[in-house]
Amino acid sequence: MEAAPSGVLQVEELVGSHRRVMMLGTLGLGIVLGSGPIPARSLQSPSQAPSSQASSSQAPSQLAGRDWQKFGPKEKEAYLAGFIAGAAAVHGSAGGMSTDTTPSKAIDVMRAAKELPFPYSVSVYASQIDDFYWWQNHLDVPIVDVMARTNLQLRSR
Repeated sequence: MEAAPSGVLQVEELVGSHRRVMMLGTLGLGIVLGSGPIPARSLQSPSQAPSSQASSSQAPSQLAGRDWQKFGPKEKEAYLAGFIAGAAAVHGSAGGMSTDTTPSKAIDVMRAAKELPFPYSVSVYASQIDDFYWWQNHLDVPIVDVMARTNLQLRSR
């Protein structure tokens, strides 16, 4: 069996590792976010169970204030860390990566150049989102929209 040129192997390794990272990140975020409501559901009466399962069947992009308020600190941190890392990875790959650039290297370059799409820490975004959802009339706004709005407000200061 003939060996493939090293450039081909590097591309295959990069694409494979990028896919693995994205898949594992999505899986990990799903496990962490999905693990929060499980104990609460087990404590509810069967008559309450169908309404509690409505939010768990939502896509992560459609989670809103009521879901955010149910998250504990670790779930909020995991959601935001995944969101920020995903935005940076997408932004980095849109900027064009060569075969020797991994997503983490692209993110490091963006961080050094102060070009990250969401440049603030998880705790900054979490406190801003907590403040936003304090208002009852904001609870139907998706978290994704609040993240984008919060980021624009922070960057305009």
